[in-house]
Amino acid sequence: MKNYLLAHGFGFTNDYWRNLAPLLDGKIHFLDDPNLDKSKTYIGIGHSLGFLKLNNSGLRFEALVALQGFLNYCGSADRMRKIREAELSKVRKNIVSNKDKILEQFRAFCGYDKDVSTNIPLQILLDELEMMEKSYQHCGVKTLVIGSTDDVIVPMSIINDNFAKLNNIKILQFNTGRHALGYLDPKLVAEKILEFH
Repeated sequence: MKNYLLAHGFGFTNDYWRNLAPLLDGKIHFLDDPNLDKSKTYIGIGHSLGFLKLNNSGLRFEALVALQGFLNYCGSADRMRKIREAELSKVRKNIVSNKDKILEQFRAFCGYDKDVSTNIPLQILLDELEMMEKSYQHCGVKTLVIGSTDDVIVPMSIINDNFAKLNNIKILQFNTGRHALGYLDPKLVAEKILEFH
């Protein structure tokens, strides 16, 4: 049986996977499960920052899926990096002053219309924002990268900047999905994942 390891993005919980997980053909595991069996080999699917966490986890993967994921959130071009670093700084300031409101607004902006607990510790959110300021190396596992042209959080320009020149990468671009593609169009995403591995 296949073992899928799912990792949600910044500001979300595992509830993000409610529509996609039932469509996968194997057992579902979550990266933030304290009892995760680290001896298994997984097919990892990471949404946004969740992909980076899988990539950096040191776990064994048969394949990875970067669902609107990244290795370098701010990008390598100087102008792009300055703009995105300024955005992260603004988010950090707003999260500290009004975490619950900002998380609700962020999820709505992503296209996620379900209530999700805002009981995510502030320090975790701040640590994740810090991760997003850095650039990381791809772990080398064959990876399917799925992006959307209407995603302004991780636009196709960032996906292409991060992945286009790497080996063992397949990039797919959808026209819709905002930053919640796995939630909004789970059938199409599941189909592409199952075709890939």
